[in-house]
Amino acid sequence: MIHIAYTLDKSAHHGIGLFAAEPLSKGQIVYTASPLLDRDITHEQFLSLSASEQREIQWWGYWIEERGLWHIDFDVSRFINHSPDATLTQLPDKEGAWLVATRDITAGEELTQNYLEFESAEDLKKRGIAV
Repeated sequence: MIHIAYTLDKSAHHGIGLFAAEPLSKGQIVYTASPLLDRDITHEQFLSLSASEQREIQWWGYWIEERGLWHIDFDVSRFINHSPDATLTQLPDKEGAWLVATRDITAGEELTQNYLEFESAEDLKKRGIAV
């Protein structure tokens, strides 16, 4: 669930991006996973889906190797694009996804995350994301 005011707009990184619609402070919580709205599915469930459904999950979701699950977000967090100089980072001591601002962020600035926090470089390359 996104905890801030936001907009969606054209991204310099990739397609559409998520942008802060208010100033954010370093360490401010921007996103937490919702156990009721976000989904984790097993690889067996993934394999039971049609090819087009699998492609959607591979594009918008990600594989959690240590849990053996595919994760799919319900909300607009899927528009947080990859950047090695990310404005958001995952809190490592929290269960599930907790994204916080890496620095002060101005209104209108794109919110990005370094996807290497949760995906391998090989997986990113398969999706056409430069590492």
